[in-house]
Amino acid sequence: MPSSPAPGGRGRRPVDRPPITPTGIVDAALRLTETEGLDAWSTRQLAAALEVWPRAVYHHIGDRDAVADAVADRVVGMISLPSQELAWREWFSALLLEGRPVLRRYRGVARRLVRIGPIIPSALTMMDRGILVLQEAGFAEGATAAYRYLTNSAFTLVMVEDDRAENLPEARERLAGALAAHRDDPERRGLAAVGAAVTSRGTDDPEAIAALEDDFYAYTVERSLDGVAAVLSRPDRGGLSG
Repeated sequence: MPSSPAPGGRGRRPVDRPPITPTGIVDAALRLTETEGLDAWSTRQLAAALEVWPRAVYHHIGDRDAVADAVADRVVGMISLPSQELAWREWFSALLLEGRPVLRRYRGVARRLVRIGPIIPSALTMMDRGILVLQEAGFAEGATAAYRYLTNSAFTLVMVEDDRAENLPEARERLAGALAAHRDDPERRGLAAVGAAVTSRGTDDPEAIAALEDDFYAYTVERSLDGVAAVLSRPDRGGLSG
């Protein structure tokens, strides 16, 4: 049977190409997400990359949301779940710190997780494992809320980093320069301290600015863990079930 014609009048899909499959569609969508971001490509662009008509994508997977879910599921599945033998704090520290570079590689997936929630299989598996770790640590009914707090705090920060990279790529450099300008300000000692810290890392070095982002993300994760750890000392273990 001849293969589907390519969109845009560019002829038929070469006969030596493998047949279109759901896995192949997600593979192509994953490549587009890595280069363009999850929200930047259309079904038509995906079909063009595959050299098929858009209806082939609909036939094998569904609409664009279905493809985006499949991409997000694949990406979240790349995040290794820590051993269940770890203590709860070490488990979440490993999950959130190691998950960030995976999510940053595929911009927009963190946004989808935060805005829509863990509706995809890999995210549901992550939630199941994480809540079990918290329950076994003694969080009782507060385990669900603790899980949501930790993952949303971390993934929202990744979402902000993605948005900045897509829409305001020079924002961090501008901010670093603005803060560094106050490093010797005797009237604003708070800003002077921040300016000195920023200057010590460099204000126009992309690697130094990236290191500041890394440090802040790690700080956010650790302080979130501190806050959740404090719940264990309360009689109701947080008291939230959702």
